[in-house]
Amino acid sequence: MDRPSSSKGAYFGLFMLQIVGAALLTWIALPEFRLLLSHLGEQLRTPIRNDLLSLAAVAIMQGAYWVRLLHVPSISFGKPRIFVSHLFLFLSRISFIFGSSVFSVVFFRHVPELGPGTDTLLLMWRAVLLSGSLFALFCLSLELDRFANALAAGGERK
Repeated sequence: MDRPSSSKGAYFGLFMLQIVGAALLTWIALPEFRLLLSHLGEQLRTPIRNDLLSLAAVAIMQGAYWVRLLHVPSISFGKPRIFVSHLFLFLSRISFIFGSSVFSVVFFRHVPELGPGTDTLLLMWRAVLLSGSLFALFCLSLELDRFANALAAGGERK
């Protein structure tokens, strides 16, 4: 059964917002991640602009995810596209590998090295922001999985 084109447009628009949000988050986080690796145990004093942009990216990703999940139906495709499906499954796994590596470095290597002069409020804010970012990446990986499964199934409903 074909969905109206406005529904497909809404689906792809919300899907793209999640991907753009993840790209923005990665663009912001990658330089900070490299800096963190070279300064383990030091609290980084990065510009507040980076935190605000990260917060905006997470808000965009989460808003698009929940609107899509609760209000816009998934789409189906005419015939199975197995190879493309595998590419999206791969992208899903890679997106969360990045988040997992950040989590591991921050919580298992960096935080234990922090000294007594640590700004606790900043630490808590960044922990909340990191947790929100990881959850947004997790939701994106779920959406990528759903999309890949729809590609693999084609027009058949499982």
